[in-house]
Amino acid sequence: MKRLTPTDAYLKSEKALQTLRARLAEGRYPAGTLLPSERVLAVEFGISRATLRKAMSPLLKEGRFAHFPGVGTRVQATDDSRQARASWRVLGLILPDVGNSFYLEVTEAIEYAALQRGYQLLLCNSRHQPELEEMHIRQLVERSVSGVILAHDPYREMSSAARLLGDSGIPLVCLYGDPADYPCDWVAIDEVEGVQQVIQYLRSLNHSRIAFCRAVAGDRPHPRELAFHQVMQQCKLGLPENFVIPLEQIDSIGGAGRLKDLLGLEAPPTAIFAGNDRVAMIVLKHLASLDVSVPEQVSVIGFDNVRFTEHLPVPLTTVDQPKREMGRRAVDLLLERVELTGTSTSPRREVFHPHLIIRNSCQIAARALVV
Repeated sequence: MKRLTPTDAYLKSEKALQTLRARLAEGRYPAGTLLPSERVLAVEFGISRATLRKAMSPLLKEGRFAHFPGVGTRVQATDDSRQARASWRVLGLILPDVGNSFYLEVTEAIEYAALQRGYQLLLCNSRHQPELEEMHIRQLVERSVSGVILAHDPYREMSSAARLLGDSGIPLVCLYGDPADYPCDWVAIDEVEGVQQVIQYLRSLNHSRIAFCRAVAGDRPHPRELAFHQVMQQCKLGLPENFVIPLEQIDSIGGAGRLKDLLGLEAPPTAIFAGNDRVAMIVLKHLASLDVSVPEQVSVIGFDNVRFTEHLPVPLTTVDQPKREMGRRAVDLLLERVELTGTSTSPRREVFHPHLIIRNSCQIAARALVV
């Protein structure tokens, strides 16, 4: 681009400012939407990005625009507070555990996708408690949010309060679970395919005695656990009852003792499949306290591929869920219901495919341990 004199740069900046004001007045940039990128606008106006920023500066100071680093510049409402409130579009996100690294990555993807579409995100934590989930749903209905994404525990029944969303015309998308008892869109992972990849890989390393650490507490099995039993049976691999470890036993002071008893059996497992990466971390901690070497003495494999697992002292083999893609797709499905007329009323089911990430925590089956 030809270098402009200070006078020419000022004139072009003023012209760009007036053009932006005119487009706002004409409604070409509605409140809540993102402007074209700086690169696109700078090319259109024939100015540098620095000159473009000077042109936009008065509109930012006036509150007509708001800049969000990494997202873009959003058009703000300008009339009275009632109109401002009406343009403050909000999506509710209910998670079972906001402290879980897995859900942190999911939230980042959903928030980014929502901001790009001009929506803010209201985060709710149910702590795996149905009563809290119901309370959050009721409060989101009272606040008339635009839509709700619910990461519902797939081993629990859907809260009866969810029907309040439908009665209020608030769309709902379920994430990571198929609410068979409630008609809504959902986005999930193919649990069976993920477990099949784990078992096939372990069998390729001559593992046939595989223990499973449950990912959730209580008596109701997670779909991943059901898939594990199904795949083990299909592969005709034996599964002694004490090879399935309840979360309450592993995630406790006595967790190391439970593993010591397991590995001290006459025919102990040569591999441990944890229902998620958090549980895999607990297993690795207990094994280290027992001086059991991973993977030389026992292989360990997880599920979820949270971002820190590749940086562990023994990088964890795990199943990757396309968390960001699933989060973005959940936002797309939800906003199709919110913004588009004539959208099909039939619930849409979208299933994503996992893939195994092979790292250093698994190797060819070890011999029997003496712990």
